[in-house]
This record gives sequence, C-alpha cells and structure tokens, in this order.
Amino acid sequence: MAKFGERFLLGFTSPRSPQLISEYIKIIRKHNLDGKNYDTDLQESFYNILSREKVAGVEAGNAKNKALAGRDKLTRMPQALGFLITQHNKKFQVTEAGALLENKDLFSDIMLHQILKYQLPSVLHREQETNKGRFNIKPFLELIRLINKLRYLTYNELLTYGMTFTDYNEFDNVVEAILLYRQQRNVAKDNGENIREFDYINLKTVFGKLYSDIIDSGKIKTRESKTDTIDKFVKKKLSNLSDYADSIFRVLISTGLIINSKGRSLQINPKRKVEVDYILQNVPRTIMPLNIDRNVFDEYISNPRIPVLLNDSISNLLKSISDLGGDTRHINLDIYYLKSYLNNLREKNKKAVITAQVDELKTRNCEVIDDILSMFEQITNKEIEPASMRPTYYEWNVWRAMTMINHGNIKGNFIVDDMGNPISTASGGQSDIIGDYGAFKIGVEVTLSTGNKQYEMESEPVGRHIGELQKKGPAFGIFIAEKLQDSVINFFYTTSLLNSAIYNGKVNVIPIDTQTFIDFFKKAVCKDVKPDDLYKIHEYSLAKAKENFCNERTEKDWHGCIIQFMLDIVS
Repeated sequence: MAKFGERFLLGFTSPRSPQLISEYIKIIRKHNLDGKNYDTDLQESFYNILSREKVAGVEAGNAKNKALAGRDKLTRMPQALGFLITQHNKKFQVTEAGALLENKDLFSDIMLHQILKYQLPSVLHREQETNKGRFNIKPFLELIRLINKLRYLTYNELLTYGMTFTDYNEFDNVVEAILLYRQQRNVAKDNGENIREFDYINLKTVFGKLYSDIIDSGKIKTRESKTDTIDKFVKKKLSNLSDYADSIFRVLISTGLIINSKGRSLQINPKRKVEVDYILQNVPRTIMPLNIDRNVFDEYISNPRIPVLLNDSISNLLKSISDLGGDTRHINLDIYYLKSYLNNLREKNKKAVITAQVDELKTRNCEVIDDILSMFEQITNKEIEPASMRPTYYEWNVWRAMTMINHGNIKGNFIVDDMGNPISTASGGQSDIIGDYGAFKIGVEVTLSTGNKQYEMESEPVGRHIGELQKKGPAFGIFIAEKLQDSVINFFYTTSLLNSAIYNGKVNVIPIDTQTFIDFFKKAVCKDVKPDDLYKIHEYSLAKAKENFCNERTEKDWHGCIIQFMLDIVS
C-alpha cells in the first residue's frame, strides 16, 4: 500500500508507454517469475532480465539500485491497473487481466476495462494527511465524461482543470471553470496578449489556490528536492503534474475511445461514440470502499470482465463486427475470439484510412501542402501538446511529405488511431519510415533530440537500421533532425567511407535539418521527382565522401556539397 500527497490526479511514470506492459508480462512468463516470492531478489532479477531483453529496443541496465528500479516498473501502472499483484513476501502474480494482454488484439479492450476501475483513493493508494478527503473519483471515467460533455479538451485544459478534478461530485463546477477559461482566453487572444503566458499564469493561479494553505504555512519543502521559495515549490508541483498528465493522456489514447486531433485537443472517437455513451450511462461513478480487504480489492481490480461494457455482449459484438464488414456466419462465439476479430477489422480499416491519405497526398493538393508546412511550423514552435507527442507528429509529417514528393511506396512505421491520426512513433529495431522504389530503398530516420543526446541516441542505431536495410538490397538513409549536431554529421560521414562486411558495403546516411528538408519538399512538390533522381543523391554522396577524404577535406565540406546537390536535383 502506498500513500500519495499530491492534490492532483495520480498518474503512472512507469512505463511511459502502456503497450510496454504486454512486453513485461511476456518476459515474466518466459522467465518463470510468475508465482515466485515477491521480494527484492525478484525485483532485481526482473530488472536485469528486462535489460538483457532490450524491451522497446533499449538496454536499461544502468540503475544503481536495480531492485528499486525493478519494483518501480512492476508496481506503478501494471499493479495500479490490475495486471500484476505485488505483495511483499507473497506470491508474485500475473492476473487474469494481465495474462490476456499477451494477445495484442485484446490490448485496447482489456486496457479499457482496467482503467475504468482505477480509483482514488483506494486500498493501493491512500491519501496522506495533507490531501485527505480531497479525492473521490475514477479518474479515467470522469475524464472521458468531461471530454464528451465539452466536445473537446485541450491539453492545457487537461493539465489545469482535468488533472485537478479529484471528486466526481464537482463535475459541473469543473465544466463551468473550463467554459469560463475559454471565454477569458478568447478575450486575451483578441487583445493580442501572449497566449502561452496567459495559459501559464492561469495554471499557476489555479495551483496557487490549490496549495494555498501549505504555501501560507511556509511548509513548502518537498521530499525530492530543496524548494525554499514559493516559486520553486509551484514549479516542482507543475513538473510532477506534467509527468502524470502525460501518462494519463497516453492511457486514454491507448483505449481507442479518445483521439488526439492534430496535437491540439482530446476528442471522442466518432467511430466509437456509442461505446462511450454506454460507459457513461452504465459504469458506476462511486468508488470501492477503503476498508475492504486487500485480497478482495485485488480480485476486483484484476477482473477483466468488469465493468460490463457494450462489447461484452456476444450479440453486440456480432453487430459491431457486421458494421465493420466482418463475416458473422459460422463464427466462433467465444467472446475473446470475437473481440480479437473485431480488433483485426479495426486494424484493417485503419490501413484503408492510410491508403486514402496516400491517395490524397499524391494529388499534391495545395491545401494539403500548406497543412504539411503548417504542421512543421507547429512542431518547431512547440505548439503540439503534450510535448511527448511532438516526435510522433514529426515522424508522421515527414512521412506525409515523402509520400507526396516521389513515386515510391512510402511506409511509416508509426501507429495510428481509427481516424488516421498518429498516436505512437515506430517501435525499436527498424527505420521510422521506409521508401520502397523498386530498385532500391530509402530508410528515413527522424528525431527532435539535440546536442550530445542526439549523437548518443541516434547515430549508432540509425547506422545499424540502414545497414540492416542495405543487407536486403541497395539502400541508403536520410536522417532528419530539427537541429543537427556536428558529431552526428561526422559519424555519418565516416560510415559513408568505411566498407563494411557486416552490411555489405558502405552505409550512407545523409543528415539534414528540418529547414533544409522543408526547402527540399517545397521544390520537389513542384517537380516530377523520379526514383533515379533520388538515387543520384546517394551516388553523389558516396563519390563526394571519397573525394573529400582523398583531398583531406572535412565532413563539413562533404555535408555542404550534399545539401546543395539535393536542392539542385529538385530545382
């Protein structure tokens, strides 16, 4: 049992992506951890295994206290949502809900059932004295209700009003506060005020009132860091708020009921509105009592069959399948088979949506061109919220641009929702975008990381991805970053010179920044760019690297020549 002291909704900082819970459970099963005694040895063992398995393509074995790191990963989101049971010195358990997550086709359905039971406070999460009596809520249920009532909820509104909505009896007051905020914001905008500053001041004002008694008492020190001023205290709280809000946002999106419309606002998925209406009419708002036995609560929170939702009925499932064009004749009537089948139909429809997007992009419609350019501007200006979604929209927007400018089959490895909006970047182990031009392929990698972090995170993995692609046939890479780090340019210059036995030749990756890519895009959409034109860039890059090396020139000379050649090709 844990106690929490914040006066806003408790989110989950681990794992950052809800989908990783499925990978955790597969690892737990694979290494026979289920059923073992839950203690520090198991926590450390789990962390070490997770590191070796490189979940999400990342090795994570650098924690000083490995038991603490393992416990953090097991007890945050996985336990809170009923996928694992972790009682000290008792049997560690993958629950019935957790076991179902091994089937990726059931992920969104099971996740939805579990989040609708999450409550504050609970047997697992009790209030401290400093926030006692403030919480009486099923956060995800009420946030879905709030989005439905208001038709949309901006991320800033989620931060300021959604995250401080801690008692469901205050629902109407929260709605009124958001509507008033929208009116005041529109007035500020009409008056030419700085809207970012307006939003931040409003957020600080809300938090100042929320913690006014603590601020007035002077007891503003926090456990994690020294906060000796009111400003530092509020900033620390806002930092925690942002982390929790980001996790709650990701969980909401993972259910498929909520969409993030162009990085601007949370909205109800119009294709799933009937399910939302059913939830809001039938799922109880009251929370489970705090005085029930821990084992009873564990049975409740881990039961994937409650609450009963619209598609928990076989007849409703068959109707949903039929509505999506599925075949309901002679079908297996096992409920989880039907749910898997329904999810596969949704995935099929997503592919149809992407195909329609591709067809529209290839028309080179001026409005779509302007929309692509506008999206790059919004990403650069940090207008896409939450910040964690900017890399996803960056990747998606580069895919749109690459699809529009040439004749290849351009596949983005990002994940989309039912409406074709991106919800997650490509998983590890592959290029973000792969263009297939028949005789050759282009692997496109994108990042918003900067400085030394860009070199540490991107250089070796990008080179490896393009090298692996090259092993299957002629290929080269394009690396696009908001701002290029010099050492990254140097790294790719080096790989274009070295003949590799592992990757069947020189690995050629051409690094460009966002503005250069935009310039290239603007020119390319005005010209019929052929695959041969693109391959010439690759050939020129290799030839220029060799020439520069022989003449003792530097990576900057090579890079400058390549950029100019790229722009000349499409001029």
